[in-house]
Amino acid sequence: MSFRITQESMSRTTLSNINLNLKKMQEIQEKLSSGKRINRPSDDPSGARKVLGLKTEELKYQQFSGNTEIAKERMNYTFNSLENIQEILSKIKELGIQASNDTVGQSEREIIARELDELLESVLQFTNTDNDGRYIFAGTKTSTIPFSATRDSLGRISSVTYDGNNEEINYQIGPNTYIQINIPGGTIFQDRGLFSTLISMRDALESSTFDSSVFLNLRNTLDVATDAVLTEITSFGAKTNRLELTSQSLENLRITLKELISYTEDADVASLIMDLKNQENILQSSLETGARIIQPTLLDFLK
Repeated sequence: MSFRITQESMSRTTLSNINLNLKKMQEIQEKLSSGKRINRPSDDPSGARKVLGLKTEELKYQQFSGNTEIAKERMNYTFNSLENIQEILSKIKELGIQASNDTVGQSEREIIARELDELLESVLQFTNTDNDGRYIFAGTKTSTIPFSATRDSLGRISSVTYDGNNEEINYQIGPNTYIQINIPGGTIFQDRGLFSTLISMRDALESSTFDSSVFLNLRNTLDVATDAVLTEITSFGAKTNRLELTSQSLENLRITLKELISYTEDADVASLIMDLKNQENILQSSLETGARIIQPTLLDFLK
């Protein structure tokens, strides 16, 4: 059984082919304008799924990189504060050695006591240091001033209490990798009796009956607290070096992921230009062929 091919069916087929060519040209032009081989999942379902996975990984490592930079900034701030405290404690240690000399009289010890009192105020100031409104030695209670002083009638510090907590702040800097960025003031200062020792040293120097053996014990206690600060400074230095290496490693991973995304997603411009030129030739041929196949209308005869 044969089918009769009508002029209408020929016209419809010709127009359909022309529209198909136009659609292909539009797709090529879209890829050229966007620079992307995949503009929607239907362009390449497998490739689109791969790109989505790579971009998710890139965002994850971007977050790790951001955490690393914040951790470095906050740890450097804490490191500098610890160094300032350590410098003050070294001065206090020198004053303690000077005050223990048998040739030093009561009036001279009182002068040393006043100087020690000023240094005590400086220690309190640095332990209450904040970084952008976050108190660095308050544990996780970063909005709370960690150390509060009780003062006597002369306005001098008579005792110090810790109002923070001993909780750690950890930042994720990689898959299943975390780093502690803080030092709770309770563990490094209060538990080692730093403030009570400094207050007792000052009071001992002001006493009319100076006891050198008691003062020596206080100096030894201060040495223990000072060594703890030195240990934390060393630890923070090592952690900072680790963060520098981690930061570089994360940046290298991000570059690799970007290259993989580009390789999977980006269009081959040279090849697309050739495809576009080919489609233009096909479209031109379709139009010329269609002009011969489609019969002239009555209107064409009346022109």
